Amino acid sequence: MPLTRSSPFISISLRDAVSTSVAMEAPITRDYGRIDKASEEWQILIDYQLIEWGRDPGQLEDDDMQPPSKDTIQQAIWLASALNKAGFAPPTRIVPDAHGGIVFERQEGNLFESIRLSSDGSAEYCFFKNSRLVERERLVLHTAGSE
Repeated sequence: MPLTRSSPFISISLRDAVSTSVAMEAPITRDYGRIDKASEEWQILIDYQLIEWGRDPGQLEDDDMQPPSKDTIQQAIWLASALNKAGFAPPTRIVPDAHGGIVFERQEGNLFESIRLSSDGSAEYCFFKNSRLVERERLVLHTAGSE
């Protein structure tokens, strides 16, 4: 009886190949080892827009507009990260509002969604279909600092 040692790097040989119905364009095969496109888009919004606003909120000053505070920007970064981790599609755009808040907007065809972070820390979700308000809900955000 030959003495052989098993190795975690060598598997036993298979007799027959097994056919599966897995699509070759599935994310696990197409993007193995890479961030998916939605997560990448979220990260771009966080890194190149929100973090930049946080470095210099004064860049958003205007005669008729109060720029978001660093706390509001930090809350927006937390929200963007949480929505990304939960698998939500990234917004079409993120814009400051006139009262020191930040608005996440997403439009797809005749559907429009927004999440408005107010300067007082409150948040509201709105959903529109064909420009008509269908849903409006106050959100309770549990950020890392509020727990």
